[in-house]
Amino acid sequence: MSGLFSIGRSALRGYTAALDTVSQNIANSENGDYVRRAVRLGDATITGSLNPLYSVQSGLNGVAVGEIARSGDEFLEASVRMSGAALVRAETATSWLGAIESGLDNAGEHVGKRLTEFYTRAQELSAVPFDSALRVTFINEINSTAETFRRTADTMNLTKDQIGSRALSEVNGMTQSLEALASINLDLRRTQPGTQAHAGLLDNRDSVLAVLSERLDVKISLGDNGIATVSYADMEIAGVATSAKLSMVDRPDGSFRIDVNGQEGKVPANGMLAGLSRTRSAVTTELAQLDQLAEDFATQVNSWHAGGVTDAGAAGKQLVTTGGGAAGIQLIATKPEELAVADSTGKPNGNLVALAGLRTSGGIEQNWNQLIAGHSNLVLAAQNEQAAATALDRNSRSRRDDVARVDLDRETADLIRLQQSYDAASRVIQVARETTQSILSIF
Repeated sequence: MSGLFSIGRSALRGYTAALDTVSQNIANSENGDYVRRAVRLGDATITGSLNPLYSVQSGLNGVAVGEIARSGDEFLEASVRMSGAALVRAETATSWLGAIESGLDNAGEHVGKRLTEFYTRAQELSAVPFDSALRVTFINEINSTAETFRRTADTMNLTKDQIGSRALSEVNGMTQSLEALASINLDLRRTQPGTQAHAGLLDNRDSVLAVLSERLDVKISLGDNGIATVSYADMEIAGVATSAKLSMVDRPDGSFRIDVNGQEGKVPANGMLAGLSRTRSAVTTELAQLDQLAEDFATQVNSWHAGGVTDAGAAGKQLVTTGGGAAGIQLIATKPEELAVADSTGKPNGNLVALAGLRTSGGIEQNWNQLIAGHSNLVLAAQNEQAAATALDRNSRSRRDDVARVDLDRETADLIRLQQSYDAASRVIQVARETTQSILSIF
């Protein structure tokens, strides 16, 4: 009878642990960082012999809780980390490139529109060159064009600074995540595998690894007890109780590299930081193009004006400042009568007519259109990349979730099955008790 009691008691313990695990699964069904657990029950029968001359004897002890097994698959988790990093990179690039595009558009009052308005006002003035009102309008248009250059440059510089600040924040956050991973690795080394505590640590490890891989193209290797070693640019940045300090270093083209403990690293190739580096490089390049456009405009206007004469017969003075790029371009105060609208032959609108020729040969509007077209291509490429990365990430997560995530229908079925098994184990103990009582009542 003692064997029967032992079998029933071990079964009750095993099914209690299994029911607790199912309950934990159900409670964490909405937790994206939780990996489904299952209790593995093993045979607790003890076999052995005290004397080799006698036969082997067996002691029937029922079942024992073997381990708490996670349903996770390391290869599927690695696939999700890779697809997630590509998706975050594409989403980051699309978002910031869209912000740059909005800055270039300037709520519809972009540089291209102002340039068109400038040349249009010059053409209108050429029809009536002595009209003071049109002269004032023409001067105001020069000022508006200069203001639009400055406003666009300010907006793009602000976007560039915001990208840099976001990148620096992410790098600092990664340093903290590396410290957390180093602590988790130490706890994993100290914790017995197959326990609830160990499974919980593995969930925390995977959560931190997802954060790291979505921000930087780190290399991850898993060792004994699930300990994760992370490296970047061939340098270890996280191990057991050890972690590195990451820093961001600007490069001339606007991108940046990530250094490890002060040692030169490399430019991010994947993850959020790669998207930020890419867009910061793009806005830096386009700012340089905008500066060149502003200088070309100022040079063209000043050269054009110097080639004409005023109503008083004086040479045209400088109208726009130069040397400060788009952020520094400004109109120099000019009175209507100081405009050099006539040419050197005395033709009243000769110099204004010459401006139309400069519009065609100078190509400032064309260069602006090329800048916008180039940026539009970047936005389109990022959007296409995001669409492809979204589909790939969705498939990767679906395959991972089929294995690792909690299915309430399955848990409900297990709950019913385990409850019935628990009742059966209780019945074994009850039968053993009743049988024992019946035997005792004979005497």
